[in-house]
Amino acid sequence: MTWLKEESKVKNSVLVFGFLLVVIIALIYLYCTDFLVNPKWPAIISGLLTGFVVALFQTLLSLRVLQKLDKYDSLEIVDILPTRDDPNYYRPLIKKAKEEIKIQGVTCKRFLDDFANDEKNAPDRNKVLLDALNKNDNLKVKILVAAESYLDDEDKNKAIAARPQLEALSRKFPERFFYAFYEQKPTHSIMVIDRESIVGPSFPHVSSKFSPAIHLKNESKFVEHYLKYFENEWNKWGKAKKD
Repeated sequence: MTWLKEESKVKNSVLVFGFLLVVIIALIYLYCTDFLVNPKWPAIISGLLTGFVVALFQTLLSLRVLQKLDKYDSLEIVDILPTRDDPNYYRPLIKKAKEEIKIQGVTCKRFLDDFANDEKNAPDRNKVLLDALNKNDNLKVKILVAAESYLDDEDKNKAIAARPQLEALSRKFPERFFYAFYEQKPTHSIMVIDRESIVGPSFPHVSSKFSPAIHLKNESKFVEHYLKYFENEWNKWGKAKKD
């Protein structure tokens, strides 16, 4: 099935132009020959030919748009998020996670409240990470958050509130839930769920939920450096936590 995978990467513009040209050539051939003897066919074919020629010119005019779509597709972009404040966008991704979830953020307090809330009165929608861990013994979670000394007062309070939640999850899933602290200013927000990633910047004095992000497939060249960055940071600070 390799050829199907390669075929799917054909540029959108080539597909559009190729299809239109083939149809137009076929219609011209039918119009200029006696292949179709019914006298009604020439009128029908001429009408179709006119329509496809117009479509070809419209496609030529929209070439720039097609080129942008090609570039968009080549980057394996799933979606562009102007903000990260909608937990409903993330819930289906967490729910279907099979192998790994990796998070690098400022405090991850909002993430824990929205998806790993272990309070009795918390709604089920705020327990999707807990459900995923309970149902799937192969799922592992790694969370990197900034050390409190590198945070402003507001984020420092969030970090203090998040620490007991991180500790409780680590005790509940000792072989599958891990967390560590990186000792530097937060600059990136990274969420990796199996074969997809959501990445974006972290701005000083701006809540992460109001920052933009890009959702991509992990095959994207764009996300490649984020994945390497997370692994390097985890190898550095995760090891430091164990030591």
